[in-house]
Amino acid sequence: MRAMPSTALKAHNRNAMTQYLYTHRQATKQELERELGLSLPTITQNLRYLEEDGLIGKGDLQDSTGGRKAQSYDFNADHRTSIGVVMRTNELQICAIDLYGEVVEEACHTIPYRDNSTYYQRMGDIINNFAQRAEKKHGKVLGVSFAIQGIVSPDGSTITFGTLMGNTGLTLDTICQSIHYPCMMIHDSDASAMAELWFDHSLTDAVCVYLERRPGGAVIVNGKLYQGPNQCNGTIEHMTLVPGGRECYCGQHGCMDTYCSPETLPEDYESIPGFFSVLEQGEQHHRERMDNWLNYVAQAIVNARSIIAGDVIIGGEAAKHLTDDDIETLKAKVTHHSPFGTEHFTLRKSYCADNQNIIGAALRFVEIYLNDICGTAESK
Repeated sequence: MRAMPSTALKAHNRNAMTQYLYTHRQATKQELERELGLSLPTITQNLRYLEEDGLIGKGDLQDSTGGRKAQSYDFNADHRTSIGVVMRTNELQICAIDLYGEVVEEACHTIPYRDNSTYYQRMGDIINNFAQRAEKKHGKVLGVSFAIQGIVSPDGSTITFGTLMGNTGLTLDTICQSIHYPCMMIHDSDASAMAELWFDHSLTDAVCVYLERRPGGAVIVNGKLYQGPNQCNGTIEHMTLVPGGRECYCGQHGCMDTYCSPETLPEDYESIPGFFSVLEQGEQHHRERMDNWLNYVAQAIVNARSIIAGDVIIGGEAAKHLTDDDIETLKAKVTHHSPFGTEHFTLRKSYCADNQNIIGAALRFVEIYLNDICGTAESK
């Protein structure tokens, strides 16, 4: 077998050490020597380089086993940060995360969405100021990633379906015209699914159903997000659930969105949290509305699982209000409506982080950076 060139070997050793420190969060020279099979001079030299680059820092001295106390080295998750953004009808939400995906800064600005240069320039100023504040307290910003309420073209350059926000055809260049950092965009449900994968390594095949006010979905196959050639896999919100039913914002009738949105639960002048608050008290009429809503959600899941028969993850605003009993009831309804009712599958609540789609969007830049410094991107 041909020996690895000197420069490639050095890069390989450094990547291996960085990945080990990232995965385990801290290590001593002795642990790196034992686990990676590297010589102490190689380890010492690379630790010095990594410390000079700010990737690691000296940690606590380990308990002595009879000799000198071993020095530990901690991975510096604040070495770089990434920003996620979502543009909503009346506000702009921003999060900065570290290299473990933990939120280190967040902000929300009231700014009505308008598809014009004035809006994008103002948004750019807000994001640039946010990024500069984050960099003063944390690491350099890798980039800004937008969680888009719409379908994004395969090359990530254009919103090909943006009916909800009225921005079909909007380009990434237009969005980031005033932003001083690299930018990208991703469908918001796909971003939420990326966060699921990041924080749960056990996921293999799953259908993600996000019960937001505008529901959405995503597909995970073999432990990876599967978006398909047109980036629109998992858009279950526009499957026909009731032929000829309620009109949807997409122009069709009977879409899953019009029956499974949590906005269909409250009665006049009642909020979504208010509905679930009354439901907790056992009010019969609210329970009947909830049961009917769960029937529609269950049918949507059955339809989706007829194509991808994986596990089911329920997320979004409504999921935060669902009890364990609600989840069990929903699974029973899915099993009842399924033609293969005896099959085994897991139905559980999502990671359900606040701003999960924004975190998932920001993780795109984190993954790219970790691939660069570790050779492979691994979550905590």
